[in-house]
Amino acid sequence: MNRFLPLLAVLSLSACAGAQLEKQKKEIEDLQTKAGSLYSQLQERAGEAETLKAQKAELEAKLAEAEGKIAAAENRASALSSSNKSLSDAIGASKDELGGRLNAVVAEKDALSKRLSDTLKEKLALERLKTVYQSAREKTARDLAKLSAERDAILAKLTKAEGAVAQSGDAAKAAAEAKSAAVLRTREEMGAAADSVLKEMQDGAARLDQAGESFLLTLSDSSLFDEGEAKLTERGEALLSRVGAALKAIPGKHWRVEAHSDNSAFKKGLLGGYAGHWELTAARATAVARWLHEHAGLDPARLSAAGFGEFRPAKPNDSAEGRKANRRVVIEVAPVK
Repeated sequence: MNRFLPLLAVLSLSACAGAQLEKQKKEIEDLQTKAGSLYSQLQERAGEAETLKAQKAELEAKLAEAEGKIAAAENRASALSSSNKSLSDAIGASKDELGGRLNAVVAEKDALSKRLSDTLKEKLALERLKTVYQSAREKTARDLAKLSAERDAILAKLTKAEGAVAQSGDAAKAAAEAKSAAVLRTREEMGAAADSVLKEMQDGAARLDQAGESFLLTLSDSSLFDEGEAKLTERGEALLSRVGAALKAIPGKHWRVEAHSDNSAFKKGLLGGYAGHWELTAARATAVARWLHEHAGLDPARLSAAGFGEFRPAKPNDSAEGRKANRRVVIEVAPVK
């Protein structure tokens, strides 16, 4: 037991020494921290000292400049003071001259004022005139734009009209060519019809006339009917048989049968009959149309009949020849529309 006592003492001393060492280390660290803080403060004070030195130098320079300005001002004041008397003398000596010059300046000022007033008035007038011109220019621009639009519209219409005229011209040319071809075709068809009434044409009992795309076959009443009658004679039926065959061979036609008479006094039959030329010609036209349908085979939907009595004479009724020409049956052969 006594043997371990020195060892315990040594350990106790070591522990105390270690604690004291740790305390000293902490104090050293605190001192180092304080030293760093003091160093930073020292750096800041050094910067502030440099700033103050610069401010001092600037203030000294400004002071020197101010002192120089004061000296210069004093020199100018001295110079002005010395020249004040000379100026007073000069002013006194030239008072009359200055008065005259002042009057001249006042007169010039009045003239300038008048000129300024006149200029202002002129300026206002010019500004008003400018406003008027500007309004007129704007109106002219609007009118010009409107006229330009109207011109463009008219040009568009003109172009369209020119195109329509060109098309119309082409159409008219085509129509004219078609009409010419139709007229030539009608002339050929007339030739076929003429062959069927060649003998009657030679005897003066038939005639063919062209009217554009249509033609008229005129037959004397005596070649078809007895006087005052509306019944076809055998000779008339034979004639219509040839005529009907020729007309049926021509396609796309409409046939209009017209009967006419002269204005001679109408003679009724002993057993009665027709009341006048009008009734007689209507009956004759109907008889011819019916025969052409029933015996020659012409389409009744394209057949028509009309009696005109004495009211459409071909020649004056003042001669036997004229009255004979007026007593007729006309078959108009026209294109179906």
